Amino acid sequence: MSKHEIAQLKAKIHEQIDKLDDETTLQMLREAVESYSTPSQKDILDELSPEQFQRLSESIQQANEGKTLTNEEVKQKVREWLSR
Repeated sequence: MSKHEIAQLKAKIHEQIDKLDDETTLQMLREAVESYSTPSQKDILDELSPEQFQRLSESIQQANEGKTLTNEEVKQKVREWLSR
């Protein structure tokens, strides 16, 4: 990517951020930028409890086996659960 393209990308990101007013979204963006811009020796997986790591491993296995739902399927299930 050229310097000009990088400058354009930064400008577009700045424009989009300037339009945001939601504090939670802004905090999440700040955390994401910080985590990508500061190299860390810490792996987030090291911070998981054994139960969390097990659940994550099971979820990854299910996804690899194609046992997933689309966003629309999840929305439909939630609607069904809430209508009970």
